[in-house]
Amino acid sequence: MDLDLRKQRILSAVVQDYVLTAEPVGSQILVERYALGVKSATVRNELAELSERGFLRQPHTSAGRVPSDRGYRFYVNRLMPLTPLGRPEAQRIQQTLLSVESEFDAILRKTCQLLNQLTQLPAVVTSPEAPDDTRLRQVFLSPTATDKALLMLLFSTGRTEHRLLPDVALSATEALTLTSALNARLRDKPLSELRRIAQESELPPVELAGKARLWQRLVRELVQVMQSITENTPVFVEGTRSVLAQPEFRDVERLSQLFVILQERAALLELLHHEAELELAVRIGEELGRPELACFAVVSSPYFVGTRERGSIGVIGPTRMDYSVAAVSVRFLASTLSELLTQLAVSA
Repeated sequence: MDLDLRKQRILSAVVQDYVLTAEPVGSQILVERYALGVKSATVRNELAELSERGFLRQPHTSAGRVPSDRGYRFYVNRLMPLTPLGRPEAQRIQQTLLSVESEFDAILRKTCQLLNQLTQLPAVVTSPEAPDDTRLRQVFLSPTATDKALLMLLFSTGRTEHRLLPDVALSATEALTLTSALNARLRDKPLSELRRIAQESELPPVELAGKARLWQRLVRELVQVMQSITENTPVFVEGTRSVLAQPEFRDVERLSQLFVILQERAALLELLHHEAELELAVRIGEELGRPELACFAVVSSPYFVGTRERGSIGVIGPTRMDYSVAAVSVRFLASTLSELLTQLAVSA
């Protein structure tokens, strides 16, 4: 599958020009726009050979060439420039994430928005599936109005869950007493045990005997939260409208296929799944394993809390995407997100 240096330069030029213009690329255009150091006839012969070897294809007999999946793959593996984000841009992104409230889902949502802004492609971030050794770090209960209370749970993964409880009248002192009792029974317990412990805690402590009904309600809320975080993995998507600017999606059928995928949680989890130990995954066209996605590509990366992989971040777009921009952006935001979530988990 190797190519000599001249073929590599020509293939790289075809990919870059096609990404920029969305128009098939001919030999004369390459000679005029790129310093290839050879005449148009030589470039034409090289284009023909690259087509014969499966790196390029010709949409129409009289048209120029466009990259094939094989051509994109060679470009990504061997030719793609990976220019880091400029320092001012990198600092702006880091500061934007640091300014977000420490609630886990808010951080993931903002990360998704930033990735869409950088790439102009639909961005996806998966929230962690909670492992069995996830621990409940802290329970908070506080009155928010005359007849409402806020229940907040902080987990060792950095994830925070909130529940606003209507028809609950509490004084600050009562809220503090309930918070202390809940933490005494549940704090630092692993998720694998929490539901059992909570369900066995239907009877309140002696000092809360007069609050038995409220205590049982709080326990039921806790059980529901734990069931939710073990069974449902939220997926955040930003920038679905971005694809409307891509010429490929003037085809209504292609556009509808993408929108269906972006609305299916299971499909997104599958698309962002990557091999273990793989820092950055780029899957192109047929590599996605689904015929209806043959004109799409996905660039994704895992993010971590400490040394534990917690989820994935990535972009979905046409095979004619700017892979360099996508790869640099995804990798940078995955790293930045990992650092932030690790800091939050340590300080929790």
